[in-house]
This record gives sequence, C-alpha cells and structure tokens, in this order.
Amino acid sequence: MCTVGGPMADVNMKKLKTKKYKCLKCGNDFKGLGKKVICPSCQSDNVEEV
Repeated sequence: MCTVGGPMADVNMKKLKTKKYKCLKCGNDFKGLGKKVICPSCQSDNVEEV
C-alpha cells in the first residue's frame, strides 16, 4: 500500500459501491468509483460505464 504524507487506510473494496467501466482507448474492463474515473491500464479518462 502506498501513502503520501497521510495515515494509511485499510479499505474493504467489497463494501464500496463500485461501478463497471470499459476503457474506450485500450478496451480494458475494470471497476471504479468517483467522479473522474481513469483506466488503470493506460491512464486514459476516455471510459464509459457498462
């Protein structure tokens, strides 16, 4: 786990309300949350909710 100047947080990803996304640049399918979702593979913000 990586932190930058703050306390570490143990987050249980199964309890978070994630949504499924598809990257329109590289085709990667992934789960994400938040207002600005970025593809974990290519760092593109050109994604759509599926």
